[in-house]
Amino acid sequence: MHKVLLISGLALTLAGCAASQQAPQPVRVQDLSASRAADRPASYTVEPGDTLYGIAWRHDMDYRDLARLNQIEPPYRIQPGQQLSLGGSAAASGGGAGESGEAVTAAAASAGGAVATGLGGGTQDDGSLDWLLPDGSTERSGVSADNGNASSQASAEGQEGSGTEGPGPVYDADSPGADGNLSERDLAERSEREAQAQAETQSQAEAQSQSQEAEERQVADSGAQAGAESDAQADAGTQVAGEPAAESRESRRYTPVDDVPWQWPVNGEVVGDFGEGGSITAGIDIDGQKGQPVKAAGPGIVVYAGSGVRGYGNLILLKHNDQFLSAYAHNDTLRVKENDVVEAGEVIATMGDSDAEDVRLHFEVRKDGQPQDPLEYLPKR
Repeated sequence: MHKVLLISGLALTLAGCAASQQAPQPVRVQDLSASRAADRPASYTVEPGDTLYGIAWRHDMDYRDLARLNQIEPPYRIQPGQQLSLGGSAAASGGGAGESGEAVTAAAASAGGAVATGLGGGTQDDGSLDWLLPDGSTERSGVSADNGNASSQASAEGQEGSGTEGPGPVYDADSPGADGNLSERDLAERSEREAQAQAETQSQAEAQSQSQEAEERQVADSGAQAGAESDAQADAGTQVAGEPAAESRESRRYTPVDDVPWQWPVNGEVVGDFGEGGSITAGIDIDGQKGQPVKAAGPGIVVYAGSGVRGYGNLILLKHNDQFLSAYAHNDTLRVKENDVVEAGEVIATMGDSDAEDVRLHFEVRKDGQPQDPLEYLPKR
């Protein structure tokens, strides 16, 4: 008997411990891709001189992802003032009057309950379910008994003589158009309206076409001016001694290479490794002298040439194929302009200290928009 009582007490004790034991807390897993998106703004307004590649570069995005996000097709033309979505965390946060309703719905859903929506829209937060009563009831929420009786009476008068089919259109069978055929006057008015609408549509299309042609001429003029300035810089003491003059780039056609034949953009000592120090850590820094030639690390097309990316100074972005881009920052002068096709080893800039404490070339390699260590691609030396 003593053993039986002892065993029963031990069983009750174990059962109480099991009941009081709490369930283990779930392990929190951080989504790194989501955290990167959280650091990115929701949108960006295009400024003069921007390119899709430059905008994607400064926000650590692949230019193709940015284009798909904004439904922009090649050749990826954008205009100043255009609003581009970057897919940042702010884009997911709602705003305006809809937040309160969504918050109520979310709170109810998290509590395991259902949220009912009234016929007039919104939710009933007073706990009343009168609005769910049938239409014949005189105690619907927000409708007095007198108004309900008046509405029922009017409905009954409208349905008198219609049988069980409910109210329908009332018309005179002898009236014009009752048989489904339009009179000559109606047909003439319809033709006149259609002709007027077609004329307005054509006028709008012509105005839009003229505006687009004017913008294209402006872009072409700006490109020609930029090319003249680039040529002037090339003649302003930046020509490299002993090197033949580059052939005209106008006749070149861009052909992406399957494998980039990487080569060093400048001769100099690496003074900044990938991911170490400075405000820009996505590449390497190479020492040199002001005016030293900067060469293309591989064949490609210039997709950005300017100083609009903060921290990079005078920057050149070179596209080699659909995967790889290379960057050349802190230049003194730029020897190429956007859409120029260059060969590997061709001089594209001169070294400088723009947006830098001293003369150096900041060189980056990005694959699918993500920074790579350039030393893994450049030849060993």
